[in-house]
Amino acid sequence: MRCQSAEPLRSISWHHEGKQFMCSHTDGSLTTWTVRQAPKPINVSQPHAKTNKDGKAEACKPIQKVEWKSSKTGEAYVIFSGGLTYDKAGRTPSITVIHGKTTTVLEMEHNVVDFITLCESPWTSDFQDPYAIVVLLNNDLVVIDLLTPGYPCFENPYPMDLHESPVTCCTYLADCPSDLIPAFYSVGSRAQKRTGFSERLWPLCGGEWSPTSCSYNEIILTGHADGSIKFWDASAGSLQVLYKLKTAKVFEKPRSRSVDGVDEDPFAIQLISLCPESRKLCVAGASSHVILFKFRKLESVSETAMLEIPITYEISEEGDCSPEYEYPPRPTLSMASKTDSAEGESKKSSLEYLTPLRVRTGPQKKPPGFQAHLVCLTPLMNGELPSQISSLSINSSYGLMTYGTDFGIVIVDIVQKVCILNMSSPDLYGSADPYQRVPRSPKRDNNSRELDERCRSPSTDQDYICKVYSVTSLVTLVQALG
Repeated sequence: MRCQSAEPLRSISWHHEGKQFMCSHTDGSLTTWTVRQAPKPINVSQPHAKTNKDGKAEACKPIQKVEWKSSKTGEAYVIFSGGLTYDKAGRTPSITVIHGKTTTVLEMEHNVVDFITLCESPWTSDFQDPYAIVVLLNNDLVVIDLLTPGYPCFENPYPMDLHESPVTCCTYLADCPSDLIPAFYSVGSRAQKRTGFSERLWPLCGGEWSPTSCSYNEIILTGHADGSIKFWDASAGSLQVLYKLKTAKVFEKPRSRSVDGVDEDPFAIQLISLCPESRKLCVAGASSHVILFKFRKLESVSETAMLEIPITYEISEEGDCSPEYEYPPRPTLSMASKTDSAEGESKKSSLEYLTPLRVRTGPQKKPPGFQAHLVCLTPLMNGELPSQISSLSINSSYGLMTYGTDFGIVIVDIVQKVCILNMSSPDLYGSADPYQRVPRSPKRDNNSRELDERCRSPSTDQDYICKVYSVTSLVTLVQALG
């Protein structure tokens, strides 16, 4: 038999009796065919098409896949992906479930790659009675509960949501203390019951959980564009999420998220430094800010300390800048300040202008886990954004934290919460350095040696040869006597 359709075909699903089948097409329509009347479909429908003012149906997007499942109750399930109208661009990724006279559209966060329906009976010729839908997305795997009203999703017991927010940096730690992973897991999101999910058990089973691949613990830290940090257990065959930290909660919500019409991520994590022994964590963000966290298992209420440390320097035009001058003049620190004609402007308003981000003031309720202890901000210099932080390190033994940019380096005492060193890059090699070392090129020494040999007089060469000859004769005489 041959069935001819006016619209291009995308998928086919048989009815369990084997006498009818359903097709999905590129125009968002579903056609039902019977084996007895093959030339024409017995039913044509567009589930999401509405009639416009002209009496014509709205154009719909293709239905990529359809599944027709029967039930013992008599009301069949028609499940398909796509098929929405073109005016709903933001709702393109979707799964539609038609059960009886009820149509439910389930929006997905990412594009749908494929889906499959889980049924009570494995036999296609029997009543299937579907109970769940497994949907494969570009960046996730979603399982939908069909037996609970509202069709909620199952909570994934091993989520791999690496791309929940774009990854901006990554840190790998090996041979960590044995109590570090249990500590992260105890304060992680898995310890809290999440709402909005199905109460049923995870329906997928099978396979075996691989044993620990190595004898030591492995942890991976991923920093994301939204300012979050995720801790993963990499000791087994797959990544297991342990704990999620949101650094954006330390700051107030920024007034604008775009500069010159370009969206930015002011909280994006760029550098991560963790001390596994003391459980102190410091991170550097896109707004040239550094946050120091301390790990605590209990909830606390405290105020977060804040330091403003400018790192941009301006070279003064005064002084000797002639070519014969060995070192450039010592740069001077230009403190950031906003010039305002109105006198008596408060210091608080000036700080609001100078710092890209504002730390939440007053006592803050901090959940168990990594709690913000100190924030170092880099203020604006002459209205320009500060240079981004290029290096970061922490030393718990000495109670020091250091970070640097293209312009200089900063060392902070994390115990006293004070800046003990703020030096520009030219200062490291300027005349103020008491331990300066003038580099010498080997080529320069060779050239000077050749020049000395050229300038040497004949008499000098004769004296040199005589001295060498006399020393050689003395050595020969000693050998002969001995």
